[in-house]
Amino acid sequence: MKNLYKILFLILFFLSCDENVVEAIHGCFDSEACNYNPNATYDNNSCEFESCADCTGIPFGESIIDDCGVCNGDDTYCLPVDLSFGNIFINDAQQIELEILINSPQNINGFQFYLNDTEIMSAFGGVSEEYGFEVIVDPNGQSPDLIIGFSFTGNIIPSQTSGILTNLILNTLSTQVCFNTENSFFTKSVDPSIELDNVYDELDGTDDDVIQYQVTFGNCINIPTLN
Repeated sequence: MKNLYKILFLILFFLSCDENVVEAIHGCFDSEACNYNPNATYDNNSCEFESCADCTGIPFGESIIDDCGVCNGDDTYCLPVDLSFGNIFINDAQQIELEILINSPQNINGFQFYLNDTEIMSAFGGVSEEYGFEVIVDPNGQSPDLIIGFSFTGNIIPSQTSGILTNLILNTLSTQVCFNTENSFFTKSVDPSIELDNVYDELDGTDDDVIQYQVTFGNCINIPTLN
């Protein structure tokens, strides 16, 4: 009988132990991790932070990549400055006069471009003059086909500007005037207080405190016949 009591006691003891066993829940304890498990009772070192991270690397962050592929961008960096030709005619002094047109989604405070096989005699007017830019040409220099524009006082040609950039007086032996797309640029100086300016400066590949924008060039234009 005593042995029977012992057996019954052992059976009851083991049954009570089984009822009190708590199964460990393996998981990540870090509440900032993508796979955080608030019910976990055992940290299995499985925490990971990349699968749910935004473009700044913050898990479950709110930063997004804009239409230009820029993290927290404003959808403008990849928009090109459009440069094209306007009217071309022979003026009263029997000189070739040509309008250079701009359509720009960017703030601009400097530019440089070339016209193939030309000698630029002078530049005047347009939004360059309106916003206080100096437009420099040198028909007697090493690059008589070069036009440079900038502001000594830091003025900008504001974004969404559309119209005549400048008017040119030129000479050419060609039957057409064309843009030379090499070594041409439109730029904006970086404002260090504007975070996006610093980001865009790094993206253009130079990190030189100047943002260089893409430029699209219009078609060549025929030279009118001199009287």
